[in-house]
Amino acid sequence: MKAMKYLIFLLFVAVAGSTSCKKTNGPADAVITVVDSAGKRISGATVVLRQDSVINQTTGSQAVINESKVTNSSGQAWFTFKLEAVLNVEASKGTLSARDYIRLEKNEEVTKTVTIR
Repeated sequence: MKAMKYLIFLLFVAVAGSTSCKKTNGPADAVITVVDSAGKRISGATVVLRQDSVINQTTGSQAVINESKVTNSSGQAWFTFKLEAVLNVEASKGTLSARDYIRLEKNEEVTKTVTIR
């Protein structure tokens, strides 16, 4: 009977341990939603995510990220990056524009709503 309880305990620990491990090799995704001052989603807006002021302390090279997309009919633009980052967000359509930032995390889909004025 003790052996059976011990086996059940080991099985429980093995299952719990294998399901609680977080994957660390997935992408960092950003979903940017562009709205106007009334909260209406704006399609056809240009969204730029950029990071141009980070310098690697080891190599001295400057990180240059500059990705641009146009929002779909739902006012959204999707971006995927390999690494975590803090990026500047610039959104514009015609004379309306906005600036903000977003912090991307690995294995996460981070959303940000930007209001253009």
